[in-house]
This record gives sequence, C-alpha cells and structure tokens, in this order.
Amino acid sequence: MKKIISIIVFGILTLQLAAQVPQERKPSTLAFHVFYNDFNTAQQIKTSSLNNVLKNHLWSKIGEMQTGFGINYLKGIRNKIDFVATLDGSWTDYLYEDGTSNGSNQFLLDANAALNFKMLTDKHTLVPYISSGVGVSLYQGKTGFYVPVGAGLQFNVFNEAFIFTNIQYRYALTSTVNDHFYYTIGIAVNIGKNKIKPAEIVEPAIKVISNKNIAISVYDEATGLPLLNVEVTLSGSDNQQQKAFTDAGGKAIFSSITPSDYGVSGLLNRINSSTQNIEKSAFETEENQINISLTHNDPQFTLKGVVINKTQNIPEENVVITITNDTKQTMISEQSHSENGNFQTQLEAESDFTLVGKKASYISNIVKVSTKGLNRSATLFVNLELDIEEAKVGQSIVLNNIYFEVGKATINTAFSTDLNKLVQFLKDNNETNLEIQGHTDNTGSLKLNNKLSQSRANSIVDYLVKQGIDRHRISAKGFGQSLPIADNSTVEGRAKNRRVVIKVMQ
Repeated sequence: MKKIISIIVFGILTLQLAAQVPQERKPSTLAFHVFYNDFNTAQQIKTSSLNNVLKNHLWSKIGEMQTGFGINYLKGIRNKIDFVATLDGSWTDYLYEDGTSNGSNQFLLDANAALNFKMLTDKHTLVPYISSGVGVSLYQGKTGFYVPVGAGLQFNVFNEAFIFTNIQYRYALTSTVNDHFYYTIGIAVNIGKNKIKPAEIVEPAIKVISNKNIAISVYDEATGLPLLNVEVTLSGSDNQQQKAFTDAGGKAIFSSITPSDYGVSGLLNRINSSTQNIEKSAFETEENQINISLTHNDPQFTLKGVVINKTQNIPEENVVITITNDTKQTMISEQSHSENGNFQTQLEAESDFTLVGKKASYISNIVKVSTKGLNRSATLFVNLELDIEEAKVGQSIVLNNIYFEVGKATINTAFSTDLNKLVQFLKDNNETNLEIQGHTDNTGSLKLNNKLSQSRANSIVDYLVKQGIDRHRISAKGFGQSLPIADNSTVEGRAKNRRVVIKVMQ
C-alpha cells in the first residue's frame, strides 16, 4: 500500500508542472554531499510502530548509519520546481527486509531522478521544499528500484552557491531493495546562467489622431432645458476662434476640427455660460465626434413669441416688437424672424410687460404679459402670440374691444384696449389717415341711432387727438343701423352690429 501511495504522490506532484508560470529558473547547478542510510530505524518502524520507536528512543544514531558520498545535478524547469539527478556511492552492510545482512560491507551504488517542489523562489534566503522521484540501486550485482519521498531546506547564503539538507524515506519497489531513511547535507554551485523568460514585447497601440466634429450643447442651469441662439466660441491654442450658434435643440456643431487643445465658452443675453476645455488626447478615440455640454445661468425669463398675420392666419416676418416693462418703465425692441415670425427676448422677474408690433400698413394687437409669481427654477419660457392685421388704403377693420356706457357716447377706457393699438398704428404710420365709423343695432329709433353712432365716432376721434394724433388725419362718421353685418333679430346678431370700424384713407 505504501508503494502505491508513493507512486500516486509522485504523479500528483509531477502534474503540478502544468500549473507553473515560467519565470526565473535555477541555472545548471552541481552539488556535492555526504549522506547517511538508516536501515535499522525503518526496520524498527516496520516491525513495531513509529510511536514505539520514538517512545523508546530506538532511532538510530549517526554512528549506526552507513555513510556515503554523492553528487547532484540540479536544473530549474520552473521558478519553483527543480529537476535533481543524484548519484551516490557507499560501502554498506545491506540490511534486507527479512532482517538479515551480508555481515560485511559491500559497495552500494544508487542513482535517482527527482523533482523538488519549492515553497518559495530562489530569491529568498531560506527555501523549504518537498521532493519525490524514482531511483535504482545496484548491490552485489542485483538491481532494485525504489521511490524516494522527502523534504528539505535550501540555504541561499552565497551569490552563486547554496547549502542544502534533505531527509527522505525510500520505499522499496522490488524485493532486492529494502525501505530505509536517507539523510544528506551538501553544497551546490551554479555552473550555468540564470534562464529568465524574456519579457513579452507588447507593441504600443498606434494612436489614431484625426480631425473630428465637436458638438457643443448648452442648457439652462435652472431647468435643464436646451437654449437657442447661444453664441458658442471654440478657441484654439493658437488664439484662433471659431463661432457658431445653437439650434432649437441647444446644439452647435463645429465640423472637421484639427486635433489640438481648445477652450469652449458660450454667450447669451450678454451673460457668459460655463466653460470647458478639450485636450488634444480627446482626438485619439475612435469616435467621430467630441461631445461637450455647457450650462447657462440667467436669472431672467425667456419670452418666446410669434407674430401672426390675423388676415391670412400665417406667421408674419420682419415685425418690430416693442416691449415695455410697465413695472420699471423701461423699453426694449425685438424683430420677428423672416422665416417663421418668431421672436425671443428676456423678461425680468416680478414685472408686468406690454408688447406691440410695428410694421408699415399693419395694425398690431397689444398684449400684456407678467412674470409676477413665476418661479425661475421651474419656468424658463413665457409663450405668447401677437396678432397683426393688414391695413391697406380702402380697407375696413372692425375694432371689437371698444366699450361705451349704455345709450351714451362715453368711452370706458379701462376696457377699450383697441384704442391704444389704434393710437400706436397712427404713430407708426404717419402718412396714413383714418375714418372712424360708428354703427348700432336696430334697437331704438332711427334718428337716435344715427345720432348715437356719430357721437361715439366723435368720442373716438377726441380720444385719439388727446393721445397726440393730428385731428386732420382722422374723421368721424355715424351710420346708425343702416349697415348691419348680422341678423338684428338675435342677441348675437345685434352684438355684432354694434361696432366701431376704421377705414384706411389716403
């Protein structure tokens, strides 16, 4: 059974070769040693027990052992595994398994090959190891085989040499060999050079540096919404600058930019955005585009408006919008875009505003908007629609939002918002004259309605004159109930017939 176990142990240790990673190995080494064969102790253990031998101090003394000399050849096959070939010779009175011996010393020749499995590499001063192998002996013309299994220590106390000691138990595989202990101590000297596996040469990756697009996205810091018309500047290390404006998605793209270091900044409403730096190394990626984000912190609200041609119900281009801050009594102007009639401006917080459009031969609605009570952290955009209506010579326009006291010609100016847009139209179009026409429904007498319509038209003329309009540019005419535009038999029809119309004159 011991023989089978020894063979299995040797096989397992040998298989560990596959798990080792080649690194620094022991060079070719030649060793000289003295050894002692102890047959008696092994025989005592076999006939009794190891415990009995230890308890009764039956372990052989050095003087009772057979002494010999030998040489070793060692060669590292892995950083922690050495191959060892040993040749021993001694004059021995061989003790056989049955306890008999020759009675005289005869020459014993041993040769074995083994592997030392080291716990540490040879870089350490003290290196423990275990060993296993296979051996052959020749004694009195008889050949025998055995398995040496043991452990040892290697003392690396010299640069090119080391001292070693080893203890083995040699299991007999044939009847011509007997089990015995084997003790040795020796010195080994390097006779070859360290064999170090050359480091694997890794070719450095070739960095591809090429022109790339740079996409800059700008967002409102408070709400995270993308910002339109931000002026984005791309500044190179050579102080050259490129500029672009963000689109409706808040993005500006610079195409085919040469690899270098760049700075990125933004400007909107005279307020600078955050800045970012782009290093040249950013161009070393495989991506075709470098994406950068900026934030913009503006405490004001953004008014997004559109001017609509009320006559044709389409966006109207090139309209100048006057925006008055009624709270702070300040004024700014914007112009609607030629493509879509849109306009955009900034509104201060906690303020009321009045907006009116200006374009030759057009009359504009007047719109009120307020930022009072709005939370800037939740709201960025204030949206509105501004209506304008074409006012060509000979064209008549109904003013719906002019109110009079019942049966009187007194204007209720608090609700008559169309009066102010009429004033603005006349101021913006100095060459235009108007005829103010008054109309009533059929309630009451014809004479009374004629007089009432004329009086109301006169009241409007008087109001316009008080607002600075030259009286010679405006005239008044009352038509009473003579020109209805709806059925006077219904409430809705009579309401439509009670109206003020302006007619554009040469």
